Amino acid sequence: MRLDSETRREIRDAAQRFFGAEVYLFGSRTDDSRKGGDIDLYIEVPMSADEAVRARMAMLGHLYSRIGERKIDLVVNTGGEDRAIFREARQQGHKL
Repeated sequence: MRLDSETRREIRDAAQRFFGAEVYLFGSRTDDSRKGGDIDLYIEVPMSADEAVRARMAMLGHLYSRIGERKIDLVVNTGGEDRAIFREARQQGHKL
């Protein structure tokens, strides 16, 4: 996993603060043999789409202020759909 312990802690804390949920890292950052890449995060939480949008924006703003301006893709599954990206994140994701 290509995230240092401080960055993982900041992401975990933000997920709890803004969603009250666990967060999973998936995508290229889970592969130690690769370089670069954005930070792909997945959260599954039962909330309305409007609440999820507000929480997502708040969490991203908070993370940018704490870990710097990095490319972060935050995927939120509110339970309403079964998308391929959700399945990929659940299958390949690593709990932070």
